[in-house]
Amino acid sequence: MNMLPLRCSPACERNWQPIGDVLSRWLPPSGRLLEIGSGSGQHASYLIDQLPSWQWQTSDKQPDTRSIMAWREQARDYDRILAPKSLDVGDDLQIASLPADYDAVLTVNTLHIMSWSLAKTFFSVAKTLARANAVLFVYGPMHANGEPTSDSNAAFDHSLRRESALMGIRDIEAIRAAAADAGWLELSHYHMPANNQMLVWECTA
Repeated sequence: MNMLPLRCSPACERNWQPIGDVLSRWLPPSGRLLEIGSGSGQHASYLIDQLPSWQWQTSDKQPDTRSIMAWREQARDYDRILAPKSLDVGDDLQIASLPADYDAVLTVNTLHIMSWSLAKTFFSVAKTLARANAVLFVYGPMHANGEPTSDSNAAFDHSLRRESALMGIRDIEAIRAAAADAGWLELSHYHMPANNQMLVWECTA
């Protein structure tokens, strides 16, 4: 009987299938994916079955190791989900401890809880850890032309900024510029459920 604490994210319950649909469109048949900001560990558990020849590396700034491993046990091919790594995009030593050979990088609902400085650094870190021609996926709420795209996103942005002046929903054009500056070539943009967006890039040489 599983006695590990299985933490559940309601947002993940809503978004994992649409995210998986986008991953399936762009990923090659096999490879190694790095998830930055794995949270509860649900995305790895749910999506690994849709990527039958992929290995999934979980990571987080302060990984909830017990929850991630509990969700790992729920997956049929649990051996392809690796134990979480500590990864703070502002920590050079942690970045250097990871192999720079991932075929894909995914982050979900993280840019708005980082400072904008760290959000820009995220794209450089992803580039450092990715192979040439790797694919990068970024999912979450985004403003357009500096304005919220919905009342719910406006309220969410307000709550984030009340919690910390460093947090907040980022503008999609600023995100695109940060990615381009780090050497990522945009491939596609998806409007996702619940007023979220998903951007896809390729790692240029």
